[in-house]
Amino acid sequence: MSWRLAEMKTEVSATWGLAWPVVVTQLGVMCMGLVDCAMVGPLGPDALAAVSIGGSLWFTAVSLLLGVVMALDPLISQAWGAGERGEVGAIFWQGNWVAVAAGSVLSLAFLDTSEAFRLLGQTDAVSELAGRYVHARAWSVLPFLFFAVGRSLLNGAGVTRPVMFIAVVANVFNYFADSALIQGRYGAPALGVDGAGLATTATQVAMVLALWAVLKAPRFAEIDLRMQRPNLRRMLGIVRLGLPIGGQLVTEFGVFAAAATIAGQVSALSLAAHQIALGLASFNYMVPLGLSIAASIRVGQAIGARDIAAAERAGRVALLLGGGAMAALGVVFLILPRQLASLFSPDLAVVALAVDLLRIAAAFQIFDGVQCVASGCLRGAGDTRAAFAANVLAHWFLGLPLGWLLAIELDLGVRGVWWGLVFSLGMAAVLLAWRFLRGSWRGIGRAVA
Repeated sequence: MSWRLAEMKTEVSATWGLAWPVVVTQLGVMCMGLVDCAMVGPLGPDALAAVSIGGSLWFTAVSLLLGVVMALDPLISQAWGAGERGEVGAIFWQGNWVAVAAGSVLSLAFLDTSEAFRLLGQTDAVSELAGRYVHARAWSVLPFLFFAVGRSLLNGAGVTRPVMFIAVVANVFNYFADSALIQGRYGAPALGVDGAGLATTATQVAMVLALWAVLKAPRFAEIDLRMQRPNLRRMLGIVRLGLPIGGQLVTEFGVFAAAATIAGQVSALSLAAHQIALGLASFNYMVPLGLSIAASIRVGQAIGARDIAAAERAGRVALLLGGGAMAALGVVFLILPRQLASLFSPDLAVVALAVDLLRIAAAFQIFDGVQCVASGCLRGAGDTRAAFAANVLAHWFLGLPLGWLLAIELDLGVRGVWWGLVFSLGMAAVLLAWRFLRGSWRGIGRAVA
């Protein structure tokens, strides 16, 4: 028993040591978005709306490609665990070529999106500004994906802190770039929303250059990172493994966008309260997201080393950490809902409704943590299709229709939408945790591209 406890303590330490820098990194990414909105705010409501909806469209579209290159997480972690350093370099370069091929197409599509925003029901003014913002951000797609590929290499090697430091410094860089290009400080032209997009693009370029500099460090000298030619067979293998991950990301982001649409149908007040509660829940989500990536690394490395017992132990520990951490954060939602909601709005009616939603959100925190971490465990094992299928079933076929029924037909308003989310996240958590604990992934073998 003492031997098992020692193993568990070691695993907890290793998992959390990988996870907390990822949590800080993701919070840093969130802060960049908040700074962009804060800098654009003085330009007026149209500009703020344009940057908000433009950023949402940009990230939703790019998330599919992000998921594809996230296939490198299990590929690299398993190769690293197997001691195949030459294979790590090969996977890295084929991942970059996938990013070039897919990212170039999306960049061209982003050059003219104004009409798309009009089709989404935006005013001509907002559509024009949003199109300009996305046009400026079109050039950030490739560096964003290159950064994701490099981060996968570091993650697979079990090194997560350099990316955290880059994200922290990038926030400082982004602030000054926004200040210069949006507001025209430091001798730069005041470009408004165009400047916001260009500042973000410059930040993404700086981040990928910094990451590539990290990869030149002596500690990675054993990896052959010399440029390799595109290999169509291996590129297609990465796409096949990564498409379900991208589909899962789009499914998750899409269901919350759909939930916001239903909330908006109820009333503007409901939508405002929904956005406050969702923002706070998204903040909490960074913790299981970090644990999910850590679980993917630990499980993948163990499978690469052909240690199935270690892979199972890593997954179980990560699931316990994710559920426990989110249970604690759920208690915060129960104890301090009014104080938290009041940080975002002075409107008493909005705050009162947001308080109700936060209490409902407390009910799904554990579910959200478990489903997120379970997805990471399965991804590390190379089982990428299960999470996609579970999310489609739980969110789109069960939770979202239930939320609409409760909100619209049974007149529960936005509270009904959130009870639908409780159900869908609970169902996803059960399906994914059961999938991992049942051990179906053992028969998949090593992920290959």
